[in-house]
Amino acid sequence: MILPMTFALAFIAVAIALAWWWISRLAVTPPQVTMLPMRIAFPGGIRIAEPERALAGLARLDEIVIPFERAELVIAYPLTVPATVPLQAAVSWGFTRGELVRAICEEYANVYEAEEATSATPTVPREERAGRAERNRTDGAYGIWGHDLDDLVLTSLRWTRAAGGAVSIELHVEAQPRGGAAPHPAT
Repeated sequence: MILPMTFALAFIAVAIALAWWWISRLAVTPPQVTMLPMRIAFPGGIRIAEPERALAGLARLDEIVIPFERAELVIAYPLTVPATVPLQAAVSWGFTRGELVRAICEEYANVYEAEEATSATPTVPREERAGRAERNRTDGAYGIWGHDLDDLVLTSLRWTRAAGGAVSIELHVEAQPRGGAAPHPAT
């Protein structure tokens, strides 16, 4: 009687060990899926060339608006060759509204700086444009055309998370020259 019970207990122990081993190898979480695009609006717009002024007028600076630690910022307007810039959030919970605006303004300034440094065609100064307010096209790393940095206004952004987990931030930027002309939406 003792021998069959010992075999039964050994069999149960082996079965539990095998079940534990098999379960520990299974994927428990479902595969990641693409999230719906999320839009963040900036009513009244944010002048990209004036980050401190933009941040001073921004509500809820510390609100987490993108709940992921890494993202790629896509700067496309007014560039012939879009720039893709990796961003890292300051906190692991994600990007705050203020941090995001500061990063966008800084990266736009970096793109314009890189364009000036790599272009053989110089930017015509505003006062020498002979009645034209638009910036000439330059042939640097990004091929900036049409607008100076201080003309650009961020009105919203859209972020998406792909199935692989990559987060992409696309900007909606308009050109609003300082003279008060009507805005030119990004194309």
